[in-house]
Amino acid sequence: MRASSALAALTGLALLCAPSGATHASGVFVSYPPEGHRVAHANVILQGHVPPGSSLSVSGRAVPTGPDGLFMEWWPLKPGVNTLTLTARQGSRVTGRTLRVTRVAAPILPTRPTRILPGSVTPAQPVEFWDATGDTPTERRVPVSVQGSAGARASVRLGSGAPTPLREGPPGTYRTDLSVPPTSQASAPLTVALTGPDGRTVTATAPGHVTVQSGGARSGSQRPGQVPGPSLNASSTVLTTLTGEPLLYPRTGMTFTVVGRQEGDLRVRLTGGQSALITATQLDLGAPGTAPFPWTGGTVRLDAPPSALISPPAPEPAASPVPALPGLPTPSDSPAPPSPTVPAPAPGSSDLTLLIPTGPARPPFTLEQTDPRTLVLTLFGPSLTPLTPPAPHPLLTYTQLHTTADTTRLTLTLAAPAWGFTADYDGPHLRLGVRTPPTPNPAQPLQGRAITLDPGHGGTQNGGAGSLGTPEKDLVLPITLRAAELLRAQGATIHLTRTTDTTVGLYDRGQLAHDTDSDLLISIHANALPDGRDPRGVRGPEIYFTHPQAQPLAAALLDALRAGLPDLGPGAGLKPGADLALTRPTSQPSVLIETGYLTDPGNLRVLNSPAGQERIAQAIAAGVVAYYRGLGR
Repeated sequence: MRASSALAALTGLALLCAPSGATHASGVFVSYPPEGHRVAHANVILQGHVPPGSSLSVSGRAVPTGPDGLFMEWWPLKPGVNTLTLTARQGSRVTGRTLRVTRVAAPILPTRPTRILPGSVTPAQPVEFWDATGDTPTERRVPVSVQGSAGARASVRLGSGAPTPLREGPPGTYRTDLSVPPTSQASAPLTVALTGPDGRTVTATAPGHVTVQSGGARSGSQRPGQVPGPSLNASSTVLTTLTGEPLLYPRTGMTFTVVGRQEGDLRVRLTGGQSALITATQLDLGAPGTAPFPWTGGTVRLDAPPSALISPPAPEPAASPVPALPGLPTPSDSPAPPSPTVPAPAPGSSDLTLLIPTGPARPPFTLEQTDPRTLVLTLFGPSLTPLTPPAPHPLLTYTQLHTTADTTRLTLTLAAPAWGFTADYDGPHLRLGVRTPPTPNPAQPLQGRAITLDPGHGGTQNGGAGSLGTPEKDLVLPITLRAAELLRAQGATIHLTRTTDTTVGLYDRGQLAHDTDSDLLISIHANALPDGRDPRGVRGPEIYFTHPQAQPLAAALLDALRAGLPDLGPGAGLKPGADLALTRPTSQPSVLIETGYLTDPGNLRVLNSPAGQERIAQAIAAGVVAYYRGLGR
């Protein structure tokens, strides 16, 4: 199965998660690792706190503690079970506890006698080629691996075919991509063989057999009820490349040419030579020999006259000034000239809407933003009629069409940066909508703007470990609520994904921003390092975003955090191209703020203090104000 899909569902990068019952016994609180934790690395971040003023030793070695009792140590582990004895001393009072952590080392078999580790041969599930003659040699490759004695000569054989050598690396692990011939044959086993330095040869058969046939391609349609929303780009339904990179986010009814099965996934052919993997349970499959309908094609048209598609300016402020708050720009006290009232837009409203004719077909497509003013729509599969570009429009400065036998690429160059874009099927069309930035009132740039703020995690989702007793979910909530107050005081309408310690669905957060037609989606988190990463010196804010439209917002937030909290450290800064559930939504610029590191003592103390939380909230609000002011320049 595609591991990247599960990783991409993470809302942030705080991977050292607070366990549901952090250990707190006899005055020693261990927030991470949990009891019985298993780690495949030589060190673990041992963190927690003891009563203030206490000293701490771990298995006889002194560990520094802060005035608040905080300890955070990059602790070495030996292979196997490590029993750590933590002892806190304060005057004559001695308290302590033990903690067991297991370092899981990859099994290395002795060189002699030559052996194969049981259960190590892959593929573990069947691999099927339903239209092998239509596949390229790259698409007919089967990854094969085995673990055994180091220093052996290894090979794999499909059925009665010739052996193919396997490469060793690291020692005792052997791999290759076996090229399967396109000739038709029944299911055949994959047999690996190792010949060791002792001259002995051992063999084992992969659990997953290989089936090769031709002419068995079939249609497969994305089932209803599985796609969370058209702009959310959920990792739960993503199609990946054959090597696991995200490639395409399906819409309900999207129909593919299915040409095989691989390790529990179905393989679909997008173009000649380009395949993708999709979870098998997502598709309704047709009978062998069926094929998707060609899509209609024809003239791309505008959904409304250009005059109706230009965003009206934001409403001007009332005569009374907005109250100033510490740390934020002070709005002008001068009343602005009156302007007409602008009705609230409908959810998903667009400044430019194009209708691409597809007829009853639901062809696969991708919509990518390659730079702030350029969108590229790619439709896969043959069309009955070539596309014709749309009529002129004030927001379209250039359109380009490139058509091959099985792809159509429409490139749109905009007169203004995109500020939200979506695409989904709508009757006999594919509806592509684009928003552009407003021109805010210079005196009150947030007046009338709608923003969704997301306090990360919540409820059953603790987030990062709370070494001072408060997990990530309870650190970011007061920061977010305070930022909401500050932004409301500047005239913004704020939508919060949660206001209490409740569990919120991962994609419900982005859907709220879409449904409320929010300008921005800002998810607020605290960072942490995963197992195996040395925490020493890793600190400071990071801002993650996926699409170029979000970079100016990310930069404004980062500048404000660095200016308002230099004690956090500069951090790694901007993180473009992020593959996170809260940065992939396209309806609006979407960013995820990692305010600081829970695995850095200084950052952690700022995040835990009311004064630090106030400074972070002030910086976030100031960054949003600076971003809107920049739109008017």
